[in-house]
Amino acid sequence: MAVKSQSHRAQQEDALDAKAFALCSELPAFVTAYLSSRKGNSTAKTRVSYAYDLRHFFTWLHDSTPSLIDRKLCEITIDDLAALRGSDIDAYTAHLWSTGNHYAGVHRKFCCLNSFFLYLIRKDLLSANPMDKAEKITKNESRHERHVIKLQPKEIPALLDTVEGTGAHIPEDCMQGLSQRQKSALARSRVRDLAIFTVLLGTGIRVSECVGINISDLDLENCTLEVDRKGAKRQKIALSDEVIAALSDYLEQRKAITPADEADTDALFLSERRRRMSVQTVEVLVHKYTTLIGTKEHITPHKLRKTYGTELYNETGDIFLVAQALGHSDVNTTKQYYVEESTENLLRHRNIFQMRKPKNED
Repeated sequence: MAVKSQSHRAQQEDALDAKAFALCSELPAFVTAYLSSRKGNSTAKTRVSYAYDLRHFFTWLHDSTPSLIDRKLCEITIDDLAALRGSDIDAYTAHLWSTGNHYAGVHRKFCCLNSFFLYLIRKDLLSANPMDKAEKITKNESRHERHVIKLQPKEIPALLDTVEGTGAHIPEDCMQGLSQRQKSALARSRVRDLAIFTVLLGTGIRVSECVGINISDLDLENCTLEVDRKGAKRQKIALSDEVIAALSDYLEQRKAITPADEADTDALFLSERRRRMSVQTVEVLVHKYTTLIGTKEHITPHKLRKTYGTELYNETGDIFLVAQALGHSDVNTTKQYYVEESTENLLRHRNIFQMRKPKNED
């Protein structure tokens, strides 16, 4: 068995952290210290987002404050931040709305700033949080009803049949639009692609977790797979018979492939170039196949995760089981993003409560 090196997720986290610190290289040193403090209680992807948000805020503050115009961004001091008032934060929020930011983006920046100022207070660098006096960001009530974008039940077997090459779900005009080289590539990668789609749809793991799977993470005999979750957590998840069958077929094919890079010796899913597949490659793969079957919604790998989560909940009604399967530490996250609300869910269960039993027909 190949010796495991640093996990793929760990390598990606290191790369993202380097990107986050590079984004803040022109900002004051206490910004970098804040980002460092977030390690352990946030993902590297979140820290990159916060780095973008803080750079955006400091740039706005610099450009909109006359006393800072002649200074560099890195020369903004704690005293400059201490002079901020709630009205200044309101002005920044107004700037965000006026430049086309949507609610999610504005809310994230608001949360980022609040976390940043609270950090400065904990470190005795600030005595008050200007966010406390700012107007809160509220969501438009008209957006309260939420629709979970996912595959429809009939689209799931259609997609898998199409990937496998056994279904009649690909429109003829789509096939005619493919070159012979593209058709050959489809045929060569069918076993691998079916394993990828089966794993994504049958476990609900994130696409980053999927491409990070190593052969040594699999224990098909005991029907389990270990994945690197957010926050550097390892979790053992259960595999269904369908997932095990698809993986077993691919593993037979994988044995005959020698990776181009020794670092990818243990990588499960390899690209055409015999390197560990990237998130972007899988995203393209999902787009290609879902386009071929003409899905109603724009489907991404994360929408396959939502398909698994919502279908598991519909079948079991156990929100805690779904949260565990998806690797959520807070069940409210599961409720918010993976449980359909309102009309669609009500229609699905419209006959659950029967006031009177149907009358027997003569």
